[in-house]
Amino acid sequence: MAEVSGGRPLPPVLFLGPPRWYSALGAARSLGELGIPVFMLAHKGLSPTNVSRFCSGTVPAGDNGRPLGEPWRIVFDLCEAGCALGPGTVLIPGTDEWAVFVAEHAEELATCFRFPRAPAALVADMASKQGLMRLAGEHGFPSPRVTAPASLDEALEDAERLTYPVMVKPMVSRPDMEGKAVVHDPVELSRCARLLAESAEASNLIFQEYVPGDEDWTFTGYFDARSRCLAGFTGRRLRLSPPHMGHTTLGVCQGNAQLEAAASEFISAIGFRGIVDSEFRFDRRDGTYKLLDANPRVGGNFRVFLDVGGIDVVRALYLDQTGRPVPPVEAREGRLWVKEDSDLITF
Repeated sequence: MAEVSGGRPLPPVLFLGPPRWYSALGAARSLGELGIPVFMLAHKGLSPTNVSRFCSGTVPAGDNGRPLGEPWRIVFDLCEAGCALGPGTVLIPGTDEWAVFVAEHAEELATCFRFPRAPAALVADMASKQGLMRLAGEHGFPSPRVTAPASLDEALEDAERLTYPVMVKPMVSRPDMEGKAVVHDPVELSRCARLLAESAEASNLIFQEYVPGDEDWTFTGYFDARSRCLAGFTGRRLRLSPPHMGHTTLGVCQGNAQLEAAASEFISAIGFRGIVDSEFRFDRRDGTYKLLDANPRVGGNFRVFLDVGGIDVVRALYLDQTGRPVPPVEAREGRLWVKEDSDLITF
């Protein structure tokens, strides 16, 4: 990547995420290699990111890297940090929780930080599987059928009416709520729902049509203030943990013009601004790419996707938010990325 400063100051970055989310480490390395100061949230104990040589320091806000506690206090702590870090500090949410929090408190945070401004309701919909499937339906994008039981009792009633197999997963994912499973009959679903439900009154579960196959794809992109994709990449998810339904442990940057065009058009149409991390499965039954997720933030595996000049979506966001041009992207075809600890148990 060409010299980014151009003789101009490089504003620092504050990355919002919990200790074990490796997207934070990827962001620190990506930006730190360019000489950009990268700050993280304070964690309880050590974390790989916060001991990295590319971590310039930590900021106390929330609880152990999550936006837990009184919202006004978290906003106050972030703004205090923003003032200390200096004008033009770039704010990057690394989880759905933080993406929603930043969108909901954008007016206050914008006094101290630069960041893409997306509508709070849209960000909340993208962070919710039910909301995302509604957006997909409104815009004609293929997606699996979804049932969202309001309570555990309703979930158990739904078990008798569904067509199997079914994917059980959280409606809103959080660091403490990520379990998912594929079930094949009502008994198995009932057992799984009891295990994974957040509470009897509010299950936070969805039952999603299981799309058969093993052709899993990612589209990640950065969308500017006009919802234009300035940097977009596609790639294959070669191995997942848990197998066939979890996070990427081995990925490859691989061009897919059809998917990139369709995904970019969808994200632009809904009016999103910022980094999106979306997942698809090719459905051989009807020849379509089914949308499974479109997370309104940096993906854990975003460093799969790099262009020949070194641009990734985090660098694209930084360039745009600091008033620098984002050069046209030429993906580094065939680039492999592996998450070693998880990949060892996917075979």
